Amino acid sequence: MTPEQLKASILQRAMEGKLVPQNPDGEPASELLKRIKAEKEKLISEGKIKRDKKETEIFRGDDGKPYEKFADGSIKEFKHNIPKGWTIVYLPDICALEDGSIKRGPFGISITKSMFVPKGENTYKVYEQGNAIRKTIDYGDYWLKESDYLRLKNFSIKAGDILISCAGTIGEIFQIPSNYYDGVINQALLKLTLNPDIIDSQYFKWMFMSLINTVKRHSIGSAIKNLASIKFLKYEVPMLLPPLTEQQRIVEAIESALEKVDEYAESYNRLEQLDKEFPDKLKKSILQYAMQGKLVEQDPNDEPVEVLLEKIRAEKQKLFKEGKIKKKDLEISIVSQGDDNSPYGKIPENWLLSTLDSVSNLYTGNSINATEKKKYFSGVDGVNYIATKDVNFDSTINYDNGIRIPDRYLSKFKISYSNSVLLCLEGGSAGRKIGLLEQDVCFGNKLCSLSFYYGENKWLYYFLQSPQFLSDFQESKSGIIGGVSIKNLGNITISLPPQKEQKCTSSKVEKLFEKVNQLWK
Repeated sequence: MTPEQLKASILQRAMEGKLVPQNPDGEPASELLKRIKAEKEKLISEGKIKRDKKETEIFRGDDGKPYEKFADGSIKEFKHNIPKGWTIVYLPDICALEDGSIKRGPFGISITKSMFVPKGENTYKVYEQGNAIRKTIDYGDYWLKESDYLRLKNFSIKAGDILISCAGTIGEIFQIPSNYYDGVINQALLKLTLNPDIIDSQYFKWMFMSLINTVKRHSIGSAIKNLASIKFLKYEVPMLLPPLTEQQRIVEAIESALEKVDEYAESYNRLEQLDKEFPDKLKKSILQYAMQGKLVEQDPNDEPVEVLLEKIRAEKQKLFKEGKIKKKDLEISIVSQGDDNSPYGKIPENWLLSTLDSVSNLYTGNSINATEKKKYFSGVDGVNYIATKDVNFDSTINYDNGIRIPDRYLSKFKISYSNSVLLCLEGGSAGRKIGLLEQDVCFGNKLCSLSFYYGENKWLYYFLQSPQFLSDFQESKSGIIGGVSIKNLGNITISLPPQKEQKCTSSKVEKLFEKVNQLWK
């Protein structure tokens, strides 16, 4: 159960009378309502308030069940299970016996920007939705002169009033404190003046929160959701009301329980974070073991490292003769292993420690500006062009992005061939976006193509995701945008087993990754 679900469950139990025991000696809420009703009738007869023509009568039948009687004489049975001493009420029943105790802010045309003045003497604040959301009187800086305030005084607020956000972010509640600014609400707020003889303001807040999903389901508007109509809130949202003393006990119980929920939330969120991070950490551990030769058993019959070196040299010599690499690229750097075979610890004897530029061909691609893309390379046939945005963080590649290089332009572009690896070198995605190509592509200048002169490129693909490489990559960054140059990338040390073991270990990594993904779907 999530912390939010637990909180909702506590509120539901509280509003059903299941959080604290009922006091059999306490005055039922229905008796209090009778006295309030008598007072209301007196005020109506004195002309101080108006009668609500939609007011209904809540009563218990001879069967003990709650019913509602309407002005036309019709009767409806409530399905609610009402605890002893509780009663059913509607919003007007719990608000103050005064006109304007339930008030939505004025239409937008009633308060315009042209009316706003700097804060000063004899100015009045315009309360906004942000005040309810942020639970403060100090949000916003819109003020009215006295004449406009007096014109809008029907929408004024006082200490203790409840403000409810009504548009977009629906249902946030804020109670006006004693140190408030005189002012009015705008159209995005609903103001309630509660009757403190009937309902505790803190209890109301929790009760309203328990009903918020019902309120949101009946919100109106398509682009920006708005709080349900005042009519709906007043007459179609029944509430269960306990005696006042029980309300206060319920508030104490809720707040005590929610302290425990906060503690639970901390533990829950930590576990959630650990659960979220664990697959990635496990994969990194697998890769680290792989790069140290600890993932599969070594085969004594595997070719020695010297054979691997000779095959790399032979391939480089061939490419040199074909004019595809330069003479300086023929050299192969052998990294001294030292006593501890640093940086990978003790690796197998038939493995090689070298540099990326010694054992792999690496180069960046070509940039295309927006004008060129639109004019020459959009909606045409040709070789797919891959930009950084087309390489996803999960290592998948979006080939069908609509940008292609026709044959007549191919000579101006570098190609990364199928089974090569693309690595992002610049910006926030540097070292984080890595993909193994399934087809030949042209590619952007912030991407680097890597492929072994001799070996399994899938090993290279996994190496570029290993903790050791990522650490070396971060240390190699420079510049404001945080990039790694081809030269610095090429100097990074790579551990290289015989080709057979490269293939075997890569296959093992792949299978283990599949199992991790299955466990954490």
